[in-house]
Amino acid sequence: MTQTLLDINGLVKRFGGLTALKSVDMRVGEGELLGLIGPNGSGKTTLLNIVSGYYKADAGSIAYQGSGILGAAPHQLARMGIGRSFQVTKIFQRLTVLENMLVAGLSDGKTKRDEARDRAEGLLQELKLARLRDERASSLSGGQGKLLEFARIMMLSPKIVLLDEPFGGVHPELKRFMHEQIRKWNAAGTTIILISHDMGSIFDLCGRVVTLSYGDIICDGTPEETRNDPAVLDAYLGDHHGAA
Repeated sequence: MTQTLLDINGLVKRFGGLTALKSVDMRVGEGELLGLIGPNGSGKTTLLNIVSGYYKADAGSIAYQGSGILGAAPHQLARMGIGRSFQVTKIFQRLTVLENMLVAGLSDGKTKRDEARDRAEGLLQELKLARLRDERASSLSGGQGKLLEFARIMMLSPKIVLLDEPFGGVHPELKRFMHEQIRKWNAAGTTIILISHDMGSIFDLCGRVVTLSYGDIICDGTPEETRNDPAVLDAYLGDHHGAA
């Protein structure tokens, strides 16, 4: 049986009179590639923001590798092995591509610069960004920026990666390449939670899919179970479920 890496219990988040998460329970096993779907406003990004330390929960608990992490800052969680991407790509626009990588690689205060540079060069080569290493990040296309964000996360050798809409606005050929990298990292043991409105990508990549609607989990199952769940079809997929 797969060991639980992330254990979320009774998670509640309110914004004024709006309850974005209503006592959410979710367990993520080591090595899983889990899809997180739901309509806009269902609580997906809010959930990732709490797990990665950007929001504080109003109630509930989160255990990571058996230890409680609620209240920890994002940089502390990153050092513990929790990596995160964002819907709007967050890279240092004025720094070069390589410098962006080194910011992450040297953030633990222990890694030597030569070691970080070697790792950065290897990842840039893997993600086909090596030729852009000395270019400012502001010159990258949207897709290249997402790849740089991928690479920077992997500089931290994360145990779990939270990906929030990584395929938005990405060319189909680049999206296929991103699929390959996600599969490769997962096969190497990295646990991944993937948010995407691209149902084709979710069903292609993920062995398990969790569906949120109005802050509640309404389905937790295989892609096939998710496709055929009446609550999911009603809340999210609607008339598009056949194409997906």
